[in-house]
Amino acid sequence: MKNIKDFFQIILTYNKKFMIVMVINVVLSALVPFPYIILSKILFDMLQDGQSYEDYVKIISLLVFLNIGIKFLYEKIDAYTEVKGQQLMFQLNCLFNQKTLLIDYEMLLNPKFLEERELAKKVITGSNFIDIIRGVKRVVSNVLIIMGIIFIIIQVGIYIILPIILVIVINTYINSGAKKAEYTNSVESVPYMRKIEYLQTVCSDFSFVKEVRIHNCKELINDKYTKLTAITFSYIKKIIYLQKKALQLGSITNGIQDFIIYSILGYKTIIAKVLTIGDFSMFFNAVNQFKTSVLEIMSAFIDMKINSLSIGHFLSYMNTEEKMKGEYQINNTNLSSITIEFKDVSFRYPGADTYALRNINCTMNGQDKILIVGENGAGKSTFINLLLRLYAPTEGVIELNGININTIQYDQYLKLFGVMFQDHKIFAFDVEENIAFGENVDTTRINQLLEKVGMQTKIETLPQGTKTIISKLYDVSGTDFSGGEKQKIAIARTLYRNAKIIVLDEPTSALDPLAEYEIYCNFNELTKNKMSFFISHRLASNKFSTRIMVFQEGQIVEDGTHKELIDKKGLYQSMFERQSEFYMEND
Repeated sequence: MKNIKDFFQIILTYNKKFMIVMVINVVLSALVPFPYIILSKILFDMLQDGQSYEDYVKIISLLVFLNIGIKFLYEKIDAYTEVKGQQLMFQLNCLFNQKTLLIDYEMLLNPKFLEERELAKKVITGSNFIDIIRGVKRVVSNVLIIMGIIFIIIQVGIYIILPIILVIVINTYINSGAKKAEYTNSVESVPYMRKIEYLQTVCSDFSFVKEVRIHNCKELINDKYTKLTAITFSYIKKIIYLQKKALQLGSITNGIQDFIIYSILGYKTIIAKVLTIGDFSMFFNAVNQFKTSVLEIMSAFIDMKINSLSIGHFLSYMNTEEKMKGEYQINNTNLSSITIEFKDVSFRYPGADTYALRNINCTMNGQDKILIVGENGAGKSTFINLLLRLYAPTEGVIELNGININTIQYDQYLKLFGVMFQDHKIFAFDVEENIAFGENVDTTRINQLLEKVGMQTKIETLPQGTKTIISKLYDVSGTDFSGGEKQKIAIARTLYRNAKIIVLDEPTSALDPLAEYEIYCNFNELTKNKMSFFISHRLASNKFSTRIMVFQEGQIVEDGTHKELIDKKGLYQSMFERQSEFYMEND
């Protein structure tokens, strides 16, 4: 149960008032059954003794108003705890998402870790979070109820509780085994549920829907979905049968228990005549409440045990070590001149048998304009990912001005870079937010960059200008932009940070030839006084570079200027000639 304790410690950190109100709520919940149990004895005894109807009505009125008062106050406070519980759930979701953004990137590509993440996410989605809070409330309030009930039942004889406890122990054993099996089946179904969610995304995401329709792969998707749902349903079926079997066994043991208890109460009332009708009613209701409360506690404990496992996944996820966050501060370090050096760097992706990069040794200085070329899978993107600390080298070290980059404070290090990925994403935010991300917004600079990338004319035609939402998906007032326009905005975003190092991965792939030419013409100005890395399959971009690195099978096989590599008559010269011939043939 330590997991639940730690979980509530997190809640206490974010809302102490919630915990105080929850305690009051628990106490009121424990008081609810007692007016009915005690006053019912008084009512039956009044009927048996032939007391006046007027007194009888007074007692009924007291019973009704007392119940209404307690329940009214209880429901009011319970509503507050429910609302605050939902608010806390959103806060924990926010924490969860923030953690996801901080976790080492390579962890998010590990299928096992992603399954762990799905298990962790269950705690704060749907009703799971509220169920955990309710479970603790159920246990504490019913413990208080049992303490009061024992005080009443002890007047008949404590032995009457024994059959109840015996049956509850048996039922708990049965239910605990069933719940454990349910949890195991639920965990085993997670990989299949993730695949089903992916297929559901394929059927709803516009970027997939076009492919599905054009290539007519509906049958393939339906076939995969059917097979996965069949596997998932087999787990669901097991869970349902386990639940029903536990209920069936419980009904038998509960029936035996009721027979024993009511026989004892009947004997003491009818034969021994030591109980009045009022006593019988009170003890009858007290015993029923005792059974209900103990069952509630046992059920809640079983649920809490399962929830504790889920919370364990959540806490484990939230405590995942961020190995690459670093501590070295570079704020006061002289970065007027930058040198980046790869020293015997090799890298192998998690779970892979072969190296994606092998024995990389290179130094980049000052304002180098570096074009990175190579066939697909040659290691170009991996090289950049290591530079950006999305991965850590398997072997070797990367240094910035002689400092191991993995020791530098992560956020500070990333501020050195302005990056545009090949698979860049444009958010359903406004243009301004997509470029500046709300950080030190300089509208003048934004407009200047939009002008340089050829987007200012388009923006000026929009009623809301740079405040226009990109995409109508989440806002009907938004505007849909073309792929090329989004790419231009992504370039503007990269340059807006005024970073010391620029990384552009296929930055013009979605642009038409004229737009691409305009970007190329401005490239030197856009990257002036900056170190820049330019990944492109279009070797015409060599005219903007001061240096070209050629990758092949995870190694840098050629490194030099365009002229040097052409004169060398190696891989680069071969690639350049093939591409030149292609363009001449198309002319």
